[in-house]
Amino acid sequence: MFVHETTLEVRYYETDLMGIVHHSNYIRYFECGRNDALVSLGIPIRDIEEAGVMMPVVKVECNYKYPAKQGEKLRIVSEIRELPRAKVTIFNSIYNEKGELVCNGFVTLGFIHKDTRRPTRAPQFFVDKFAEFFQS
Repeated sequence: MFVHETTLEVRYYETDLMGIVHHSNYIRYFECGRNDALVSLGIPIRDIEEAGVMMPVVKVECNYKYPAKQGEKLRIVSEIRELPRAKVTIFNSIYNEKGELVCNGFVTLGFIHKDTRRPTRAPQFFVDKFAEFFQS
């Protein structure tokens, strides 16, 4: 299993009039965690797209547990529990500064050819980066 953590501070414009993070922003936080995780492995999205592969979102789920507020620092934990092949699912948990679970969920991404938009498998260099985390 691959696990990565990143932090970010809730910005004012991400909140509603009550100072609570708007529900749509948690999906963006999932993306921040995912992007940071891929960068930490040396495979930023830019490199994947330059190799001719795009990663569209196939499914997303978010379970809201506790409201996050403007100014809080959030810890985003991203996990990949299976070796990527035709798709990759990233499980996310977001915690506030007190360690309370704010939300959890997942995003499933597919792989498509950049030019044809036809489905493909994960690029081998992408799979290779995760292989060490899934050896028995």
